[in-house]
Amino acid sequence: MKRFIADRLGMIVIFIGIIVSYELATDIFGILDPFLFPGLSKILPGYISHFDKLSKGFVSSLGLLIPAYFMASVSGISIGVLIGLKRLLRKNITPYINAFSAVPATLMTPFAIHIFPSFRSASIFIIFLGAFWPILGTTVNATMTIDKRYLENAATLEIKGVEKLFRIILPAASPTILSGCAVALKFSFVLLTVAEMFGATSGMGYFVQYYSDFARFDLVMVGFIFMGVVLVGIMGLFDIVKSRILRWTINN
Repeated sequence: MKRFIADRLGMIVIFIGIIVSYELATDIFGILDPFLFPGLSKILPGYISHFDKLSKGFVSSLGLLIPAYFMASVSGISIGVLIGLKRLLRKNITPYINAFSAVPATLMTPFAIHIFPSFRSASIFIIFLGAFWPILGTTVNATMTIDKRYLENAATLEIKGVEKLFRIILPAASPTILSGCAVALKFSFVLLTVAEMFGATSGMGYFVQYYSDFARFDLVMVGFIFMGVVLVGIMGLFDIVKSRILRWTINN
């Protein structure tokens, strides 16, 4: 426990500093507009009274985030490895990847709403799209930049096919692929809130949008804080998984 606190002492001090600075600027000295930036005296009661609603929204949001991110990871890594290994395929497809990935996923929302049978499936598609391109791009780059010596050694040892994929290619490319997965996870979280603001009837993004329409900025701040805590928790879990996968690297 002592080591856990010592390793995160800087983070704890910064967190306390942010809380104290905000309280000084709101409830105590009134520097910020009290309508847009309510103090902790209003935020904390709102957090407690709406915790059940936030918890239900969290479950609803995960119902969109998990399938979308899982599909984006599987398809992005699979297709990315294939493109990265095949020079001719990469040469012909890369311009189209660059073109389509430049289109913001949020601009596809009207098309998704009309194409898919429900808001839920449309939301999953938008989140999938936002996560897919970063994972695909980093996987292609990671695969095509693998040290040739690894592949030459695999050829010498007659390691081929699926064994070569799982014992040589994916381990060598995994640091860059996982960096892309981390970026995609943060971006998919942003798209999750955007998707919920348009068509959902529950979720963390819906909570913020709903109370923003009624100018209840104390509850909007509650929603922001809850979303921040959830994102920190999810990224923490991702880092644990990442550390286990990359336990052979220097930093681990």
